[in-house]
Amino acid sequence: MSYYQDGNLARKVAVPYAVPKVRTTPPDVKEAQKKARREQLQKEADIRSQYKAVGRTHARTVLRLVTLFMVLAAAVGFIVLRNARITEMSFVNAGLKRQIGELDKQNGLIEDRVAAKASFQVTRDQAAEELGMQKASADQIRYISAAQLRLPASGELDTEALMSDLECARTIENWVRDN
Repeated sequence: MSYYQDGNLARKVAVPYAVPKVRTTPPDVKEAQKKARREQLQKEADIRSQYKAVGRTHARTVLRLVTLFMVLAAAVGFIVLRNARITEMSFVNAGLKRQIGELDKQNGLIEDRVAAKASFQVTRDQAAEELGMQKASADQIRYISAAQLRLPASGELDTEALMSDLECARTIENWVRDN
C-alpha cells in the first residue's frame, strides 16, 4: 500500500462489508422523545427542589424545637437553682431562729440570775441571814452633809475626811454587831 492510495481521502475505497441500514426516526418522534425527556427531567428537578425545601423546613423546625427546649431547660434550671437557693436560705433562717431561741432562753436565765443577785429584797434577806443585819430605825441613821463631800477651794479631794468604801463597810458592820 502506498501513501498515494491510502492517504487520498477523496478517493472512495470499496467497503469490504455491507453498509448497515441506519434507522432514522422521524423528526416528530424525536421531538416527542426529547419533550418527554425534558418533562421527566423537569419533574425530577421539581421533586429534588421539593425534597430540598422539605429538608430545609425540617431542619428549621428541628432547630426551632432544639432552641425552644434549650430556652425551656435554661428557664427550668434557673427556677430550680433559685428555689434551691431559697430552700437553702430557709434552712439557714430556721437554724438562725433556733439559735436565737436558744440564746433568748440563755439570756432569760442569765437575766433571772442577775435579777436575783441585784434584787433589793434578796439583798436584804441575805444581809439579815448571813450578816445578822436588821432594818435601821430612824434614830440609827446618820446623815452626812453634802458640804463634807464637796471639794475644797484648792481643787483637791480631802482623802482624810472621807473614808474608803471598805472602811465604811467595816464601820457599819462593827456598829451593827456592837448594838
